[in-house]
Amino acid sequence: MKRLLLSLSALIAGTSVSAAADLPGRAAPVAPVLPAAALSWTGFYAGVHGAWIRDAGEAVRTSVLGVSPAALPARAGLTDTGLGGGAQIGYLWDFGRLVAGVEADLTVLDVGRSRSFEGEEAPFALRTDLSSQMSLFGSVKGRLGMALPGVLPFVEGSLVYVTGGLAMARIERQGRITVEPVGLGPQASHEDWRTGFVVGAGSEHRLTPTLSLKTETLYYNLQDDTLTLARSASQASYRFKNDGWISRVGLNLRF
Repeated sequence: MKRLLLSLSALIAGTSVSAAADLPGRAAPVAPVLPAAALSWTGFYAGVHGAWIRDAGEAVRTSVLGVSPAALPARAGLTDTGLGGGAQIGYLWDFGRLVAGVEADLTVLDVGRSRSFEGEEAPFALRTDLSSQMSLFGSVKGRLGMALPGVLPFVEGSLVYVTGGLAMARIERQGRITVEPVGLGPQASHEDWRTGFVVGAGSEHRLTPTLSLKTETLYYNLQDDTLTLARSASQASYRFKNDGWISRVGLNLRF
């Protein structure tokens, strides 16, 4: 009898263990997968940039008095290229795919050229020197663009945009006519800010959530400036024109 009871107990225990092994196990809880936060361009930013500029300066004679016109240049090309650097600050509003903003910038540079021309007004020889030098270039402009996924493998997001607004530059003009061998003749110099407009396009790429790489190319056109070279009864007036291209590469830090 005892042997029968022990056998039944062993059978019941084995059946219980087998049934428990066949029950499905409870799965470990799985954390919900949250969608990645959309990259926003809204906010203030400030940064620095390097620049390359090509200034298509030109001086055109508009009048002459007391000097033979044939002895003076009618036109002088003052085109020059150079490098510079500066800073910018701005604010962007993100409306989904559409991004708008405003930006102000200032670039320190050294771009300009001097030209000398030889002429003759018997019995004298005349040398005319004309120069234009730009030392500062700035702009205040609007931006309108479209946000895109990162177009480069190492960026988190990209922005392509068009831009335009007010341009200004600090420019020095100089002119001098030297009568040889007598000496100095009519001369003049003038330095001030000239204003105009600027238009262009660019792109910006988010390297990190707060740091972005910016590139842009702009066309500018500034007001003409008239310089009158005068001495005694002799004078000559030249109209200086300035337009050109400026390209920038910079870094922006977002706040």
